[in-house]
Amino acid sequence: MDRFKNILVATTPGHLEPLTLRAAVDLANTNDAHLTVMDVVTPMPAWRRTMNVEGRVIDIEAALLHDREEQLRRLLENTRGGPDVEVVEAVGEPFVEVIRRVLSEGHDLVMVGEPVAEKPDEPHLSSGVMHLLRKCPVPVWVMRSGRSGTRRVLALVDPDPDDPIRDGLNDLIMELASSLAHRKGWELHIGHAWTLAGEATLRSSPYVGLPGEMVDVMVRDTEATRLGELEILAIRHVTESERSIHMVAGAPGVVLPRLADHFDVDLVVMGTVGRTGLRGLIMGNTAETILRSVRCSVLAVKPEGFITPLKPARNSNRTAKESS
Repeated sequence: MDRFKNILVATTPGHLEPLTLRAAVDLANTNDAHLTVMDVVTPMPAWRRTMNVEGRVIDIEAALLHDREEQLRRLLENTRGGPDVEVVEAVGEPFVEVIRRVLSEGHDLVMVGEPVAEKPDEPHLSSGVMHLLRKCPVPVWVMRSGRSGTRRVLALVDPDPDDPIRDGLNDLIMELASSLAHRKGWELHIGHAWTLAGEATLRSSPYVGLPGEMVDVMVRDTEATRLGELEILAIRHVTESERSIHMVAGAPGVVLPRLADHFDVDLVVMGTVGRTGLRGLIMGNTAETILRSVRCSVLAVKPEGFITPLKPARNSNRTAKESS
């Protein structure tokens, strides 16, 4: 976690979770990092931005920006032990302005608060946060309040020795998860979903002709191979006593959220790109399914070389320095 030196905390529309700010201040203090808090106001229609009241022109948009900045300042004043914090106000689409800020100022981590869904059938992530997870080029830490505080972190990995980019992403996931576990004294769990490709067809198709016993051997061999690859990845980062490995059979988008729920983890660390080598691919379907299903906080990372489809814009943000 000490790799993060230029942290950006993004408010959810009109609101900054105190939990997120406290966690960001703690991380910035630990890493001796620069911390920026950014709030984005959705642009008002041109005809509503100003009003003429008894001969006085009122800039409504500017007033809203000022009010929200002052709210952030009051919240920062109540956060003890914080570093110097830069407050940034901007006008635009929130996720777009956050990513543009990342590109222009070189932030290496985005943190954002997101309330836990109250009902099982509600989306677990807002559309704005999903856009960040899809398109932001740096890790995004989505923090949720209301967790039980089990002090467990779950690293979701998918070793592939034939794909160095994917394996590099697995190493980054393990590096971040193990570093956090060491720093906070949390339990480290490592999760991986596996299947024998085409197992159902191999067992049922009359055209394949394989006996069930042979398919059983293939399943056991696949499981052993995947476990060996997982252990090789794990020992590069932590000792055997510092980790708990969980191999679960089934579709990753189904069994991995169940694994997170089973251990009631506080944080999942995972990658958000399902395949590599395709410039236009933002997020894999499996990754998106997992992100939408888990109820805990998520630290989502992308492989080296990921390029966001957004471009930097001219800097029109209003900034201020705040010592909290």
